[in-house]
Amino acid sequence: MEPADAAGPRKPPPSTSTTTTTTAPTTEASEIAGPGRRTGAAAATLSGSPRRQPLSSVAAAAATASLLAAAGLGGGALLAWWAVAFRRANAMLWMVPAGLVLLGTPLVAWLSVLASGTAPPPPAPR
Repeated sequence: MEPADAAGPRKPPPSTSTTTTTTAPTTEASEIAGPGRRTGAAAATLSGSPRRQPLSSVAAAAATASLLAAAGLGGGALLAWWAVAFRRANAMLWMVPAGLVLLGTPLVAWLSVLASGTAPPPPAPR
């Protein structure tokens, strides 16, 4: 059974974000280029520095690096634990391939990322 107030249509929550519109600065060069085309300082001001990455991509890279490091350290710890505690008895052999996978996967991932190089810059809008 559903509550009595669930039978009616729901209202969307009020919008908390405000939409702001910005206009491009009018310069002599942009007037010559025509509407919709930015040149010179106006394009550099609006596009920002092409070398800076957004904060979200830096945070994602840091999170990925920390997870890869944790997986590698976990694999090394698992192999070390097996070597100290179970090697002489030849027991718990599942720990060896699991440790090798955990230790080797981050290394292969980092090597593939480093070998791929940087992405080419996106083409300029026309």
